[in-house]
Amino acid sequence: MPTVETERLILRPIQLEDDKDMYEYCSDDDVIKYLWFEKHDSVEFSRYIIEKLYLNRTSVGIPEAYAIVLKESNKMIGTIDVNQVYFNEVAVIGYVIHKDYWGKGIVTEALMTLIPILFYYCGFYRLEINHSSDNIGSQRVIEKAGFIHEGRFRKRKRERDGHRADYIYYGLCKDDLIVKERYGEEMYEKTIGNQIQSKTS
Repeated sequence: MPTVETERLILRPIQLEDDKDMYEYCSDDDVIKYLWFEKHDSVEFSRYIIEKLYLNRTSVGIPEAYAIVLKESNKMIGTIDVNQVYFNEVAVIGYVIHKDYWGKGIVTEALMTLIPILFYYCGFYRLEINHSSDNIGSQRVIEKAGFIHEGRFRKRKRERDGHRADYIYYGLCKDDLIVKERYGEEMYEKTIGNQIQSKTS
């Protein structure tokens, strides 16, 4: 995946050297509350997760995961990535971010940068994303990015505190009107596409 920059962020492929930064947020109970993996108990475990779960994805047809890096400090504060691919053209997106940066529009900025890359650089036709009904912050991110609500799976997952939560599902297709208006190929070429081209030429 190409490295790209936004107003506040650098999105670049995750590296083993991100292990300490990942441990900093993945060892926080609040951060991992809605995630599928367990709380990280050491930097070594974070390094293991990066090596085994993030760095081998291209071999199974999944794009490299992005580290979300703050421009001002060069600190890695989260990840945003495709965690599943169906039929070679449907990508499922996930993300996680350090608690200190919740509510600042960071994930929205990263997601709205990733969407056109997945459509026009990677060639996916459809993007999917979901969240626990308890996770209102994630709901706001998804809706701000323009994803279309498609359904609700009742009591789909048992959360860490033992209760069962509904999961809300959203999708976005390349030919949806909102995609053409917000993320059109011409806009992509003028912004992110130009940035990618200048770094590879």
